[in-house]
Amino acid sequence: MPSKIESARTSRQIWALGVAVAALLAVGACTRTTQGIDPASDPISVREIDTGELVGFGNSAGGHSWLGIPYAAPPVGELRWRAPRPAAPWGGRREALAAGNACIQYGSLLAGVGKPGSREGSEDCLYLNIYAPKLSAGELAGAALPVMVWIHGGGNNTGHAAFYNGQVLAERERVLVVMLNYRLGPFGWFVPPENPRLTAVTADPDLSGNYGNLDVLAALRWVRANAAAFGGNPQNVTVLGESAGGTNAVALLLTPAAEGLFHRLIVQSMGFGFARTPAANAEASPERILRRLLINTGKATDVSTADALASKMSPAEQSAFLRSLEPWTIYGAYRGTSGDLERIPSVFQDGRVIRAGDARALLADPATHIDVPTILGTNRDEPKIFMAFDERLVRTAAGLPFTVRDAAAYDREARYRALVWKADAVDSIASVLARHGEPAWAYRWDWDEQGKAFGFVDLSRIVGAAHGLEIPFVFGFFDVGPMGSMIYNDGNAAARAALSERMMAYWAGFARDGKPGRGSDGRGVEWTPWTADAQAARMIVFDTPRDGGIRMVTTDVSRDGVLAQMEREALPLTQRCALFRATFRDRVDEWAESAWKRFGEGGCIGARLAAP
Repeated sequence: MPSKIESARTSRQIWALGVAVAALLAVGACTRTTQGIDPASDPISVREIDTGELVGFGNSAGGHSWLGIPYAAPPVGELRWRAPRPAAPWGGRREALAAGNACIQYGSLLAGVGKPGSREGSEDCLYLNIYAPKLSAGELAGAALPVMVWIHGGGNNTGHAAFYNGQVLAERERVLVVMLNYRLGPFGWFVPPENPRLTAVTADPDLSGNYGNLDVLAALRWVRANAAAFGGNPQNVTVLGESAGGTNAVALLLTPAAEGLFHRLIVQSMGFGFARTPAANAEASPERILRRLLINTGKATDVSTADALASKMSPAEQSAFLRSLEPWTIYGAYRGTSGDLERIPSVFQDGRVIRAGDARALLADPATHIDVPTILGTNRDEPKIFMAFDERLVRTAAGLPFTVRDAAAYDREARYRALVWKADAVDSIASVLARHGEPAWAYRWDWDEQGKAFGFVDLSRIVGAAHGLEIPFVFGFFDVGPMGSMIYNDGNAAARAALSERMMAYWAGFARDGKPGRGSDGRGVEWTPWTADAQAARMIVFDTPRDGGIRMVTTDVSRDGVLAQMEREALPLTQRCALFRATFRDRVDEWAESAWKRFGEGGCIGARLAAP
């Protein structure tokens, strides 16, 4: 039996591990807000853009960084729930030495913004950060660097561009990296009362509801106007996004106004997909939000009086009331009941900004989507970063994981959930894109060499190749603070760095030429495009030589195939039904509802998901 001192030491170690896992791994390429250096302006970095003069700083990778550049006017007051307006010009020289505000959100370790549940950020948040190689005045004019624009993840509810750092990728691969903020949660996605049902025939983007996506469009227009000032080529722009950022990247393919603003697309672990168009009776419908806010602010005492008051207000008066409220009051209409994340709105196909209709059918027709070369990929163990904090699956100390309860069951659930993620985000989309237009490329990321922390906490099993962990490899930036050595340690440093270098070469090669090929240096395995032949090698795997290395493999993953595998599992029906529920977790999923009724010859008891 351990002594009290040993037990206390172990508890401290477990706590430290949990902090490291939550704060460093869950999103991956996190970085301190200092961006790895205490910046001082560098006169060589002075740039003239359309709103004025900027000066940045020399970063620790040997290049230049410019942080906190406004790409649009603050969307506050009358500009709340409006399409972004141009940023105001400034006089004199603006120092771009510190990141701009995060967009308003509740804090989350998974997003690197504040403590869980804390109130963070501001509505004044439409800023971007730029990383470039150090260029002399003579080099600047003819540089024509490929531009890579990063859309962060976070469920469209959390996240911050400054949580990531593009300086290593920019310097090593001679590219211009742009990272942007966009409005989140109910400030990024809300259908205004002027047109709550999206019925009016109008091209007015102010009525879209997809303001976070309009922010991305504004940032891309900013890039088109200003990339050349930093040595970038505005005619060669690659958009890359991860998780919800990947969903927003795919949305660009269905956004006619984005035509010509980007030329290639990289989609990493696309998450959540498109939400449904807000319905009148939905929990997050404009009508219900207005009703709650009338009650919460004391304008009405109950639902009936709120409905009566709302009926006397014109749509313009309703909007004026909503825009008059401070932002945390708005959030109060979404918090405090079950299913918070599902009730907070996200990107949907409004029919104005983003084309309406079956997304895969639209992507199958070059006439209904922007046809550009596309990379799509997922990580082998996507869900483990979320499963690691599920106490039905892991043992925890102070709410933090230290061991898996049933290793076989844990890996089985992770495998099925990851396969469905891959079927939805890679195989089904790559198949339609490659068949009807520009080529698509697919990947899977398998790195799981974290090892055991303190000799007994098996991070390779608990976390593995989880969601978001590929991001540090893409940017070549592993300086994630003092806890980082638990994950990125001396034992995996050499192989990790080599894998990161290869991934950066593929990503940059694709950005430069529209195909990843053998990477920017021509030294890698040939990454061939997706083909209709399911027996052909049509996906690349990213891993270290210890686990098979970088290699092309076959893949043919579909929801029907996953369901068939699950049916064949040598498990009691009750366990297979539980596995189905754990795998198909979206509350709105018509395919899963139909499959649930057939699964196990119809023997599963009860609803697919418990009521919220």
